[in-house]
Amino acid sequence: ALSGPGSRRQALLEGLTTGIGIGLGSQVLPSLAKAEPASGAIVVLGANGKTGRAVLRYAGSKGLPVTAGTRSGLAPSGLDVAAVEADVKDLAKLRAAVKGAAAVVFAASASRTKEFAKVDDARAVDYEGVVNTAKACIEAKVPRLVIVSSGGVSKPDSAVFKFLNLFGKIMEYKFMGEEAVRQLYAAEKNDGLSYTIVRPGGLTEETPLGVSGVALGQGDLLSGRISRDDVAAICVEAVSRKSAADVTIECFNKDSSQPLDAGIVNNIFKGGASKEPIMSEQRVGSTWDEIFNGLKTDA
Repeated sequence: ALSGPGSRRQALLEGLTTGIGIGLGSQVLPSLAKAEPASGAIVVLGANGKTGRAVLRYAGSKGLPVTAGTRSGLAPSGLDVAAVEADVKDLAKLRAAVKGAAAVVFAASASRTKEFAKVDDARAVDYEGVVNTAKACIEAKVPRLVIVSSGGVSKPDSAVFKFLNLFGKIMEYKFMGEEAVRQLYAAEKNDGLSYTIVRPGGLTEETPLGVSGVALGQGDLLSGRISRDDVAAICVEAVSRKSAADVTIECFNKDSSQPLDAGIVNNIFKGGASKEPIMSEQRVGSTWDEIFNGLKTDA
């Protein structure tokens, strides 16, 4: 029989492994697995956003228990899932929301105003909100925290950083959030607790390509376009994999990969496949294990 907090955390992760398969399956929206808020579930923060909703759908398609973390405490419209009140700006509410969770996916981000000229609350959400979430997960002994960040955040001299950072300094705050998470988990020194930072390229609403159509990178060297549904799959598939513990990865369609600055043109103008995708610096495979195995952990 399992005993002790370490065994319990491992059991939660092993429980999530069951049902996680390869590919994205049918395009028909699945009937989502319901759970009491956070009781052994994957809690998705920012669940009302496009990426958050995609994470809920993918986890549900694999039969995994999911809980939508929203400021209202209500499930996103059109999705039959458990929900819990969660505001990344409110540490007390976060502590309650993640208690008992098997994993947490942070898919929140500051939103653009109607004028598109600025981004509201980038510091409060993409930096302070990430820090709050990491603290809450560490305190609650949540085995895995997955954070959706952005490609290019570690390259302040790159064109993609400079362009996106015009909107409320969002790239600066995202990177500050990443760095704080690394420091918090390093200081904790608990092998049972870990994080995965996912940096997507240009997000699209296109049909997902599945595992064989996407690639992972490390070092923030490459960029490309990627469906939100594929990002969601990567986040969920990372949850139960030891090879994804304490790592930072970029993700994009494998046939659209370009050096970071070249990729921004393809991303902004919604280009398709690159004429010469870079294969030597990206991880590809026909299964999720192939794609995740061998990743370098953060120093």
